[in-house]
Amino acid sequence: MAGCSLTLTPSETVVKFGDPVSINCSTSVTDVDGMGWEAPFGGTGFERPPVVTWRVEKLEEWSPSPFCYVTLVDGSQCTVNPVITVYKTPDSVSVSDMGRGPMVEGREYDLKCDVISVAPVQNLTVTWYRGNETVLTQMFNDSTMTPVNASSTLRISTPRDYNGLTFRCEAELHLGPKGPKFSPNVTSPPYTAVVLYKPFMESCPDHITVVENAAFSKSILSCQADGNPPPTVQWFYKEKLLNSSKPLTRTDSGKYTAIVENSRGRSNTSVHITVECECIRPGSFYILAE
Repeated sequence: MAGCSLTLTPSETVVKFGDPVSINCSTSVTDVDGMGWEAPFGGTGFERPPVVTWRVEKLEEWSPSPFCYVTLVDGSQCTVNPVITVYKTPDSVSVSDMGRGPMVEGREYDLKCDVISVAPVQNLTVTWYRGNETVLTQMFNDSTMTPVNASSTLRISTPRDYNGLTFRCEAELHLGPKGPKFSPNVTSPPYTAVVLYKPFMESCPDHITVVENAAFSKSILSCQADGNPPPTVQWFYKEKLLNSSKPLTRTDSGKYTAIVENSRGRSNTSVHITVECECIRPGSFYILAE
């Protein structure tokens, strides 16, 4: 009521559901017959001024509406209501791919963040992280004061680099300057993306030179096959499958082609191998046994 001679301390308060709360109501006027608190629970009745206190040891009401009143000796009365925000942190926060299973390179997918039983949802912010990078922030405008389930969706494309990358979401209640010093938050366990992609060979040189009688497998160690699922690798020389355990001779110089294959497809890469003779060095000599 405008001009009411009552002061609440505090006039605004933020309380966690189930925690204690107390508010003082005071007046500076002298022509007071009595004052008190009215509430569905924890009222004070008619008391003498200048201060009456509303106190609840365990607040279990989502929209408490107590009010302090004063009755003057002339019979007039006025009331004042505190602003009380009751909050509850989520029971759980989790990320899922909604049962779509492994992702495939180049397609779009939705990840869902489920926030279970949070209040008030209008104070909730959900933040998405890809690794340690913030990629989306969402707020909610639902005015429901009781606990509800909330969800946020993150749409992602899926390059192969996302395979093994973690995503997580954080639910945070922003309760303003009257709230806790640190905003209550709950973070989901990490969700690890599995992206299936066509295989390829990496770190392959265009050309290498090896010494005669070297094993072929040792000559191509710098080539690495990558793909998901893990690919198979077959090497061909002159269109024939290569026996990698066979030593190379000078007649084996030429182009070698690797076929890399998994369930997502296949690719190939070629390396030119020059096989050199392991000849006697100048200045070397032999002692012949008699």
